[in-house]
Amino acid sequence: MLLVDDLLALPFKGLFGIFQKISEMADREFTDEAYIQEKLLELQLLYEMDEINEEEYDRQAAVWEARLNAARGAEAGEEPVAEARVRESRAA
Repeated sequence: MLLVDDLLALPFKGLFGIFQKISEMADREFTDEAYIQEKLLELQLLYEMDEINEEEYDRQAAVWEARLNAARGAEAGEEPVAEARVRESRAA
């Protein structure tokens, strides 16, 4: 009976594992300072190449800088990352 239960639960365990891995990757991207700094440099390059205007640059730069500050704060133990995400989503 346990084998049957394991076989029936296997697809759900697999999906749970996939969603857990996606969540870990998203958290890593959100708190990885190098990734955020890379995105800021990419944004600056787009602005300098006139791919985006100054308003768009300012708006996106503010979001990335807020993420960078949140990542640094989370690293120092100041604020949970989830609260910074909520604040960021409300600003955008």
